[in-house]
Amino acid sequence: MPAARITWLDFCRVYTAFMVVLRHVDRWFVGSPSVNYVVDLFNYRSLIFFFFLASGYFSHRPQPGQWLDVHRARTLVVPYVFWCLLGFVVVYTPAIAAGQWGWLSLPKLTAELGLTSWCYWEFSNVPLWFLRTLILLAFFAPLLHRLPNKVLAVLALLCFAWSDVLCNVDAETCKSHGLPRHAQEWLPFRLYESVLAAGFFAGGILLRRVADAERLTRWVNAYAWLPVAGALLLLPAVLGWSFYPPVQSSALVLVGVLSTLSIGALSLRYLPRFGRAVAALAPASFFIYVTHYPILLSLRYALTGSWHGSFSPELCYLMPFLITALSVGSFYLLRRLFPRFMCVVALAR
Repeated sequence: MPAARITWLDFCRVYTAFMVVLRHVDRWFVGSPSVNYVVDLFNYRSLIFFFFLASGYFSHRPQPGQWLDVHRARTLVVPYVFWCLLGFVVVYTPAIAAGQWGWLSLPKLTAELGLTSWCYWEFSNVPLWFLRTLILLAFFAPLLHRLPNKVLAVLALLCFAWSDVLCNVDAETCKSHGLPRHAQEWLPFRLYESVLAAGFFAGGILLRRVADAERLTRWVNAYAWLPVAGALLLLPAVLGWSFYPPVQSSALVLVGVLSTLSIGALSLRYLPRFGRAVAALAPASFFIYVTHYPILLSLRYALTGSWHGSFSPELCYLMPFLITALSVGSFYLLRRLFPRFMCVVALAR
């Protein structure tokens, strides 16, 4: 992939995947807020939107007469189905071991695959909402590529604004139906995030038109400290006002995405050896993302005896590194043993 030849972007890919792991681990921390929470909040819940921006930036320009990209969408559907089903099996492993099959039903399976419920938070497939959204964006990418620059810019801005509106509407709907607080926070998550993802994907296409990889690198390096400084200055206010989740604001998400780009550039500038070592793991970034949740669930069940158990503070800080190491190690082992299989399910060329 083109991104593999841009070291600072490769660092961003691994950094983003690791921070997503950290974020999910922190949900089962004993006590709040933790150091993990504050570190994660610095990104303003923007992490996955870096991938949408990058996916739009590196999306293929359409061939003459091409209006839809069936091939790319099909390439993404296979790993989506595979990892959804794997997570489904992991969650019900104890039931399977006990010979209990009452959980297996067509409605449950279709819900897990996101076919009957667009906004869901099942334990086994929460991290894969982004891939489902990306399948649709990849499918319609040729249409987006054919839009003029001004129209594409307006579309991105409308998605940003619509995302904020949808978030508020959905939150109020949850409250009016008397749903518990965790449902109020997470039920609208997939709806407005998917709209916001479309805005970043369109923005990535537009960015590619005005800045090739070399020019983009110069821009990011020239202003690398500005997004980071802005994110740090905003952090006390966000913490003090308990503005949760920050992804309710597309402006904050944009600050987080820009700071992610800056961190990639700054890492290569000030810690070149470390930056290059991290960037070298970029081929495993997708695998980290799709496997970290089953690994997290398995470790949580093994250590606490429950899918809903809480980690101690020490485990909370250790777990992101352990999960990432297990995922990366598994990736390189499986790619060596089953290269064709990994090419399909882990997009590892």
